[in-house]
Amino acid sequence: MDESILLNLAHSVGVESLLISRFSDRRTILLANTQPSAHQDVFPGVLSLLFAAGEKHLYVERWDAINHIVEPEWTQLSKWDEAKLSVETLLDMTSGIDHAFAQVGDIGHSFRFEPSILSKLTEVLETQTGQSLSSVISDWLTSPLGLPETDCFVEAVDSHPSYRLNISAESIHQFGIAMLKGELFDGSYLMAMREPADSTQKHFRLLWWNHLPSLLGALGQAAAPTSAPKDLLIATETGRVCLAVSGAHDLVITAVGHPSGPNRASALELLATPAFWTTLEHSRS
Repeated sequence: MDESILLNLAHSVGVESLLISRFSDRRTILLANTQPSAHQDVFPGVLSLLFAAGEKHLYVERWDAINHIVEPEWTQLSKWDEAKLSVETLLDMTSGIDHAFAQVGDIGHSFRFEPSILSKLTEVLETQTGQSLSSVISDWLTSPLGLPETDCFVEAVDSHPSYRLNISAESIHQFGIAMLKGELFDGSYLMAMREPADSTQKHFRLLWWNHLPSLLGALGQAAAPTSAPKDLLIATETGRVCLAVSGAHDLVITAVGHPSGPNRASALELLATPAFWTTLEHSRS
């Protein structure tokens, strides 16, 4: 792996941390900050992994009805329509409701990324486990992986989502490696992440993107390099921070953009760079 090329590419787009694991070969290409920072970009992806762990621990399932968990009449939908909402519907962001929980689309089909839904999903986890989100993260993610709790924690905020995620690049990366190993999560959940959603955005599945070209198109980025893995899963909201995982290539990439840099999607731009994937491909031969 030509680390000097990867380092230059990362610098050129404003990425301050880049960690790559491939075939058990772990390389830290660039790590500007070892301390946890507010990386809200990967909060949806981490929240999804908690639901994957929740299925393994038998606390929650994707097809559970939301109204069987939280207090009914939390939306402005009719009782009949609200009853259609499942955990999976919220994870796929196909609830058809807006920030005020009013209907703006087809339930179970219309894609709309709505941060208020993340707050409701957090409530589902806390209700089912009887624990705070911080405790669930500790019990299901950081403690099993031997990570310090200070490397990944949440703070309650008066906005949506209702928590701010503080996490180190190292912890983000370890979560990706744990996905490849599959020990912490329900296997059928991880497999479902790679399936198309029954949605107007079929490549957004369980709070992750499973198709790099669709993610790039949604965020107005360049076309995807043809050499990028076809099975790549990406956790990001704006593209400033990305966790990318490929099972077929035994590959985990964590890219963190500079928080005050001019490029708001620096990590995603790195994944859209053909030379990045060409360099990784050459490292295999």
